[in-house]
Amino acid sequence: MLFYTPEFLAFSIILLAVLAVVNRDTPRKVVLLLASYIFYMWWNPAFVLLIMLSTGIDYVVGRLLDGETREKRRRLFLVVSLCSNLGLLAIFKYLGLFMESARFLAELSGQEVSWHVIHLTLPVGISFYTFQTLSYTLDVYRRVIPTTRNGLDFALFVAFFPQLVAGPIVRAADFLPQLRRKIKLHCDQRTLFLILRGLAKKVLIADNVGVFADAVFANPEQWPSLIIWVATIAFAVQIYCDFSGYSDIAIGIARVLGFELSLNFDHPYMARNPSDFWRRWHISLSSWLRDYLYVSMGGNRVGRFATYRNLMLTMLIGGLWHGASWNFVVWGFLHGLLLVVHRYYGELRRRFGASGKRSMGPIAMIASIAAMQYGVLLTWIAFRVQDFDQMWVAMKKFVIFDFDFAIAGLGLGGMSFFSTLLLLAVFFMLHLFSWRVGHIERFLGALSASWALGVCLALGCTAYFLWPLSEVPFIYFQF
Repeated sequence: MLFYTPEFLAFSIILLAVLAVVNRDTPRKVVLLLASYIFYMWWNPAFVLLIMLSTGIDYVVGRLLDGETREKRRRLFLVVSLCSNLGLLAIFKYLGLFMESARFLAELSGQEVSWHVIHLTLPVGISFYTFQTLSYTLDVYRRVIPTTRNGLDFALFVAFFPQLVAGPIVRAADFLPQLRRKIKLHCDQRTLFLILRGLAKKVLIADNVGVFADAVFANPEQWPSLIIWVATIAFAVQIYCDFSGYSDIAIGIARVLGFELSLNFDHPYMARNPSDFWRRWHISLSSWLRDYLYVSMGGNRVGRFATYRNLMLTMLIGGLWHGASWNFVVWGFLHGLLLVVHRYYGELRRRFGASGKRSMGPIAMIASIAAMQYGVLLTWIAFRVQDFDQMWVAMKKFVIFDFDFAIAGLGLGGMSFFSTLLLLAVFFMLHLFSWRVGHIERFLGALSASWALGVCLALGCTAYFLWPLSEVPFIYFQF
């Protein structure tokens, strides 16, 4: 069930009507849990059993950890949770990749292979709710949060539908306390514009510029560097607007239902360095990887080279989290390399007496943003192109510009080349404006009623001309 479909509109109206009638908290939680299961079952009813299984395992593990003082048994309970959740993730998401890789290595060594690669249907959102339930078990094990004894609260934490299938990844420490207070429906102008902003990002920008990116990256070898550049920027805008658009809608819907979810994106294309980028991009995942993986490996407390190793391993695993394909590992490796180089550069500056913190002038700021985004764009090619030969071709044309500006006769008309350029220009102007004013939904939320109505009418007219002809699922549904 996609957020911008008539089915979801009907689903939302019915849910809000039922919640308006049901006043007590426990019945409201039951309604929200049932609605969340129905929402998830819209894709494939059978896979709701996996959510229930993960919920049951981690709830029981949490109860077993409660009051257990013997460290050996506590570790055993934690291992049960880790193996169960990561085992399900490995089977449904990575089994095919591992079998293909094993067959490739066997054939490379001259052995005959008789098995067939198994490709299982990937349950929507499994990467998100797996990390979500693991955060609870790990925090209980570390004694960061207490065990929850309320099974209904825990089930709703795992299955809460706004962010269930594509984040933000919610932590128990943030969500469970909200279930202990009265659930109040809420909507204001800022929340409305947050939802509208997410819808506009997805259907007006991402789905339209994605047409051009898809056409070019289907065969990058036939296009000159100029088109590769435009397609790479188009994909960068597509994936940001698609994913952050989902997050905006999810946060807005959760707010309507009385819950606050954490910010997931904060103007990543204004990042000045690799660390800054990962403080702004997919914040819920990057902070999860930092707190539960990077820190667990020792973080930056174990010496220079061990720190570099930890950074690289964290980004490699983060890349693999995105999908069962080795191009995501390459993407993670490139980001790990950027983080290592940036950290080494900082160490060199401190070694030669440069101050750790200093304000940048406008020229230096623009240069640092441009350099960082050049690296980000290059990594997006690895993310987008799965075939390694095609990836190499696209990267080579991106880095080594061929100065071929003869675009006539390339068949760009059917790919909406100039309308894509226009949409990209509009996006970057809005992105810069939002960065300057501090999140555009706050600015819109403070408008007078007449101005707010005018903005809504303008969005409606734009949607009439740019609404996609077919439904395009959110990109991160496949992760």
